[in-house]
Order: sequence, then structure tokens, then C-alpha cells
Amino acid sequence: MKKHLWKFFAFLTAVLSCIALCIIIYALSPLHPRNISDKAIIKNGTEFTVKLKGVLDCDENGFTPAADRFFLGKDEISVFVGEDGFAYTDYDSKSDIGLNGRYSSFYISYDNYLFCGETYKNEQGLQKFFDSPDMIYNFDINNLPNYIQDVMTYEKKFYGKATVKIYRKKCVITELYIGEEKVLSHKDIN
Repeated sequence: MKKHLWKFFAFLTAVLSCIALCIIIYALSPLHPRNISDKAIIKNGTEFTVKLKGVLDCDENGFTPAADRFFLGKDEISVFVGEDGFAYTDYDSKSDIGLNGRYSSFYISYDNYLFCGETYKNEQGLQKFFDSPDMIYNFDINNLPNYIQDVMTYEKKFYGKATVKIYRKKCVITELYIGEEKVLSHKDIN
């Protein structure tokens, strides 16, 4: 009886060790979304265009643009293309392309991007734009709560678009436009 019990525990230990080893190998391998490089995403990813509506946060090293209907949550979220041609995310529906916000970020570090615009040629020019006050056109007193919400939410409100690539549930911004002008391009594109 003891001999059979010892064999059972040895077999169980071997199986659990193999499972633990497989999990560790996967977590450290390039197959895990956390370990996929921007270059691999740009090369192999599916391209989408995202509508931008401002900047949430900025500092001397970069900034975080605010996308319209395109969110990075903590859980897996599906990506779709709307009738207007812009990508959006949805928790309720399922699609072939998905994102995991734990491995993706919309933060744009100036170290990873090249300036390619005429108006905003460097970090200082872009920061000056972010620091400029937002103009309110066609002011309507009935719309005052929305104006206050925008001031609280965005450091700078503007309209533009970003090209993103998604690969293995990880997302990277490849190009950023303010208005119709291409301002930034990821260094790994070329």
C-alpha cells in the first residue's frame, strides 16, 4: 500500500511540476502579450484608425491621447469598426480582434516617436499647443455642464486620429494626427 501511495505522489508531483514549468515558460516567452515588442506588433498587427478627442495627461516625456469610443480596460475587450470607419471597443459583443488593457497603453513616449509635422516639429511645439487654452465655439449656456466636464477631463481638447496596430491582444499607436496633419510616427515603422 505504501509503495502504491508513494508512486501516486511521485506521479502527481511530476505532473504538477510539468504544468508549473509550462506556465513559467509561457510567461517568459515572446508568445505572452506582455513580452511582445512594438516592432513585432507593427509588423504583424491588424491596423485600425481611432478617432481622437483630446489629451488626458502630458508631461515632459510624452502624453496620453483620449480616444473616442476606444477604451483600454483591465479585462479583455473586443474591437470593431463603425460605420464612420473608426475603430471602437465593446465589452458586450465578441469579435475576432480583442485587446487586453493590462498589456496595452495609449501613452506616447517621445523617445519612441519621430516628429513629422509642419506645425508641431518638436516636443516644445507640441507642449505649447497642449498648454494653450481651449476655445469654445458657438457658446451655449445650456451646454455649460459639458464645457465644465471637458475642462475637468482633458488637459487639451482637439480632434484628430491615430493609427493603431493590434497583435495578440496588445495595441500600439503607429501614427498620430492633429486635425489632418500627421504629427508623430513610431520609429519602428521605417
